[in-house]
Amino acid sequence: MCRAGEIPVRPSVASLPNLSEALTAYATAKKIRPSSHARYQSVLKTHFQDWLEQPVSALKGAAFAEHCHAFVQKNGAAIVELGRGLIGSLLRYLHAVHGLEVPNPFLKLGAAGLLPSRAQPRTRKLREADLPAWSAAVDKLPELQRDYLRLVFLTGLRKNECGAILRDHVDLEGGVLLIPNTKGGKPHTLPITMPMREVLERRCAARGSAARLFAGLSVDHVTERAQRAGAQEFTLHDLRKLLATVGARLEIGDAILRRILGHAPKRSDALHRHYVGLDERDVADALVRIQQALSLSCMSLEDRESRGPQSPEDTRRLATVVADVAKTSVDADL
Repeated sequence: MCRAGEIPVRPSVASLPNLSEALTAYATAKKIRPSSHARYQSVLKTHFQDWLEQPVSALKGAAFAEHCHAFVQKNGAAIVELGRGLIGSLLRYLHAVHGLEVPNPFLKLGAAGLLPSRAQPRTRKLREADLPAWSAAVDKLPELQRDYLRLVFLTGLRKNECGAILRDHVDLEGGVLLIPNTKGGKPHTLPITMPMREVLERRCAARGSAARLFAGLSVDHVTERAQRAGAQEFTLHDLRKLLATVGARLEIGDAILRRILGHAPKRSDALHRHYVGLDERDVADALVRIQQALSLSCMSLEDRESRGPQSPEDTRRLATVVADVAKTSVDADL
């Protein structure tokens, strides 16, 4: 422009976003799921409302640090963990993208010993001894709710993972169930065993490829319906924990259990993060064994005593399921 005889115009510097805009930009950059974005937005609206519409430079002030201190004192460990993690991530993002340096108040609070202890995992309410009554209550429910609870019980899927299954995700011929959207962000697959097939065939019948198998079901209220039908108080996550517990009791290896549950290994575990790769066929036998043990636990004590844990019928059923899974895996390879 100088060579052309023109006076250069200083480019305008983009103004800093407010906290709400920063969260939206961060969620877009990190490809965060809409449900998680909505949850984070709710946390900011509930606990950091005064800063939501202010430029993020306002976070530098002493008032924000004092608010974070009050937030830690007024709330429980779980919400404090979520809030401080969210604020910490946003501050790191703002530093990387906008060059804004804001001291993280939670780091100072932690150094001073003013943060609560880490939130403890919720205690599992549903025990194996409760399964006969739980199973009887589930059998009384309408088909939609009954099938959903049975599938979560047999697979250990997270509530939203199971609730979002489409007809397209079920390959009955190949014997594979696909879960494309998981908590870890990676697709997950499971072998379709005979108990799962019974549920999935019923749900897939007369449904289009893009139809949800559990359309119209409220995953947040299905446990209440089961409890009104006679089941003990439980959470959907109890079913996931129960599957893991039974698997450990059967001495199934950690790598197999992680693969069934869709858990990623620790970052320091280079062997299982980068070298060991298991697919649905590798976990089929273990999943069948777990489901067999869970099914037996659903029987009344009298029925179990009359049949015995190793009755010929149980052995024959287990052998049939294993053979069915193996056959579908071979057919898929061919």
